[in-house]
Formats: sequence, structure tokens, C-alpha cells
Amino acid sequence: MSLRIVAALIALVIVGAAVFFVTRSDEEQPASEKIAGAERVLESNDWLERACALPEDELVRLWRGHHPVHSEDITTVPLEPNYSGSFAVTSHSGPWDYLQNVPLVFYGPGHIDSIGPVDDPASVADIYPTVGQITGVPLPARDGKPLRNAIEGDNERPKLIVLVVWDGVGRNVLEHWEGRWPNLARLERGGASYLEASVGSSPSITPATHATMGTGSFPVDHGVTAIEFRDETGAVRGIFPGRDPSDLELSTYADEIDVALGNEPLVGTLAWKSWHMGMMGHGAQLPGGDADHLALIGSDQRLTGNDAFYSTPEYLVEFPGLVERAEELDRSDGEADGKWRGRDVLEQHDNPAWVKWQTDALLAMLDREGYGTDDSPDLFFTNYKPTDIVAHQHNMDSPEMGDALQAQDDALGDLVDFLDEKVGDYVVIVTADHGNTPPPQRSGAWPLLQGQLAEDIDAHFQVPNDTSLVRQTSAAGPFIRRDVAKELGVTMGDIAEFLNGYTIGDNYPEARLPAGYEARADENVLAAAFPSDQIGAVLECALGSRRPPRSFRA
Repeated sequence: MSLRIVAALIALVIVGAAVFFVTRSDEEQPASEKIAGAERVLESNDWLERACALPEDELVRLWRGHHPVHSEDITTVPLEPNYSGSFAVTSHSGPWDYLQNVPLVFYGPGHIDSIGPVDDPASVADIYPTVGQITGVPLPARDGKPLRNAIEGDNERPKLIVLVVWDGVGRNVLEHWEGRWPNLARLERGGASYLEASVGSSPSITPATHATMGTGSFPVDHGVTAIEFRDETGAVRGIFPGRDPSDLELSTYADEIDVALGNEPLVGTLAWKSWHMGMMGHGAQLPGGDADHLALIGSDQRLTGNDAFYSTPEYLVEFPGLVERAEELDRSDGEADGKWRGRDVLEQHDNPAWVKWQTDALLAMLDREGYGTDDSPDLFFTNYKPTDIVAHQHNMDSPEMGDALQAQDDALGDLVDFLDEKVGDYVVIVTADHGNTPPPQRSGAWPLLQGQLAEDIDAHFQVPNDTSLVRQTSAAGPFIRRDVAKELGVTMGDIAEFLNGYTIGDNYPEARLPAGYEARADENVLAAAFPSDQIGAVLECALGSRRPPRSFRA
């Protein structure tokens, strides 16, 4: 039997399982009835066969998300709807449509045509060239394509372009909470909304996607693959250490436009943590650049940056009002006890008080710094993180998500009101960096337990107790201790093939599986695992080329 025939048969098995899941998504069914276990035992553990059988659009997203230096050693693709995480904490890393499909809305009277919702293909990489078209500044050609049907005629440059990212609010979140985002719906009707917009690469992780928005390219080129990545020394570390933008290997549209216009535009970001810096750019680190505004939210009401490459307005360092916003939310349930839905309001960045305080700071920053007050096209970037934190700490179906989403929509309304009153000549872009994972109680998913996975890899390859083959795990796959693997004579292909045979029963440390999963011990956890540096071979198997066509829209 040929490799392609085997691959096709495996693909049919996977698709059959997915169809079974989709047609039986009733929330009242127990998890064991939502997935057909017999259809989820795959025939071959060969890493090339398994990876070659993945859908083409998923493979292209994986290829775009892989970087030859920074990525994990083994790429793992859970068997949909499985995910890496736990029953209590979901992750959102994957090439599947439900994580990839995000809102992409352009709105700006006089600049954006009122075409409303359209089904045209698009990705967040298209933001970069589209802003280039809107501002009239030629930008280096990248993966993104300008969304010309959104742009209204040959108008003057807008005075201000604002990119708003609702973290984790993919289309699946909007659909689940229909009616809780009237302001975004209004902008969709009055502007251009790309209903089929995609992240375009996997892992679908916050730093990677924000860098794609800014650069118009995918991680394979811009280098920002995930929160944790391997650097050129071989060390695995966090992205943007010390808020140094050096990990971003390409310029952004803000970098290019600012320099092209002699640093006349104001450029600024207000967001949560350094993970979001890739959407704005390098500041003064870029040759010819200047110290753009950077204000990052911490665990209190301090907003800070990095004075080596950016500037932070002094009034933001101790920006007031967070306690008052927390007290306001606290009283909203009729009892002033310092809690909201049973939790301390200030303990987690997961509630409307943080949204409102961020909006207070954002509007103050726009107003006091004079964004949009002259003819130079200023650029501003913000990310609202509470929806993502809610999804991790609770889940996308929780009432906390509905409240956080509605608060962020209210903030969008406040922003547009401010722009109408104070600027008048603007463009707002609203998008998200990924979708979110439904709770396993609804989907029937198995959460791939990372700690157990690492233990089982070591046990299978008889690794001595004083070391481990696994340097670090991630939602996209493990980083391997290459020296240990070499010493033991274990290849990346060996590890991948072991993982392709890995089952739900293997991944659970107790003798008895949780309720609803008792009959599913023999199911595969993963659709595919393969050595990450073999992504070219996987594409050649599936598409006949080691690179996807540039015209491929995924």
C-alpha cells in the first residue's frame, strides 16, 4: 500500500471522528457519548504518515508557525477536540478552524468602505499591508495582502489608526456570547468585517499572533513563535526578556511608517505584559526610530515600559482609579465585600474593573499625548487581556467570560465616542489573536497532561532518574534535551512515534479514568506528532512541495 493511500485512510479516520463529534455536540451528553472511541484509534505510529494525513490548511498553518531555531523539537497536534492543559485549565494552541477564525473589522468614516460583513479570505497578516495602503506609505512586501475592498477611494491619510485586540475572542467566543458585543456589531455593519479571517499560523499563541499583526509575516519569518522559545544559544526562555524587542526579527508597519515620515507620527501601546509588543515594534532600537510610547499593565495600577527603547508618560506610572473601579464592581452585586463572583476583584486580571481602568488609562493617554491632533497618521495599539485570562482561569462558557466580553465591548464604544468627539478622522481595527477552547464537559475533549507526558517519555526510553529527555513542555510540543537524546541514542523520530501511539489511558496517572472517559482508555490523544525540523518533508508529502504556495490562504 502506498504512503499516500495509507495517509488518506488515516485522514478519513480523523475526519470521521471529527464529523461524529460535530454532529453530537449536545451539552447534555456525557463526554463518553460525544466521541466515538473506536474511530479514534489510529492505525500507524509512523510520524510522516500521521503528519502527512493532516488537512492541508492545518499543515500550512503549522509550517508558517515553525521557526528552525526557536520552535519546539517535537510538534504535537492533539486529535481534535483534545488540547494540552487540564480539565480546569484549557489552552488555545492549534491549527483548527475554531482557534484560527477571528474577527477582523475595519471601521473609519471616510476611510473604510461600508461593505459590512463579507466572506472574503483574510488573515491578521493582512493588517500590515492594509494600513500601508490607508496611510499611503510603501511597505516592504510580506505575506499579508492589502484588503483593498475595505478602503474607500483615494482619501487623505487618517489622523489616527487604532488597533484593538480582544485577547482570545475568536469567532467561536462571539458566537457563544451573541448579543454581548453590540458596539463591535455596529462597527461590523458600518465598516468592513471579514468573517473568514484567520490567525494563519500555529501555535495560535499571543506573542506570535501579535507579531504577525505588526509585521505582516508569520513566525517562520518574524521569529516570534510562542511565549517560551529556544534562542540561538540553545537556552529555552521567555519571549522579549526585559521588554527588549530584539526577538522580533522583522520591522512592523509602525516602525516603517514612523521612519518614513520622519518620526512625526506618534506611536504607542497600552497592553498587558511584553507578549504584545510585537504588534507595535522596536521603538528606538530600530535604526532611525524613536522612543515610542510603551505602557504595560502589571499586577497593580502601575504602567511601565523600557526606557532603553521606549518612553512611558510619567502620569501612567501610578495611574489612579483601579481601586475605585474595583469598588464599583464590588458593589454591583449589592454587597460591598471586596469580591465579585466570590473572588477578590484585584487578585486576577479577569474582570470588568480591569477593563474599565485600562480604558481610563488608554483614553487619558490618547488625549494627553495629543494622538490624532495633526495631519501625521498616528498609530496606537492596545490589547484587552481579561477575556483570555477568564478563558484560562474559568472557561469560555463561564459567566465571567460574558461579563468580560461585554465590558470590552463597552470600552470599544467609549473609544469610538472619544474618537468621534476629539479626533474625527480615524480608523479603528478590531481583531483577536486566537479563538478559545470549549470546556471538556461540552466538547468531550481529553486534556493532554504535560507533566505526565514528560514522565512517560522518560519511562519509555528508560532515562536515568537524575535527568530527563524533556527540557520543557509547551502546548505545541516538548523541547528535548538534545544532549541527553544523543547520549541515549534516541532520535526525534523515535520520540514522535512513541507519542503517536500515546493514549488517554497512558496519559492519566490513576488506575481509573475520570467519569465519562472509562471506555476511552485506548483512544489516541494526538492526531500527529513529528520532528519539528521535518515540517518541510511533511509538506512535500502532503502538497508536493516543501513550502506552501504564497497564494495559499489558510
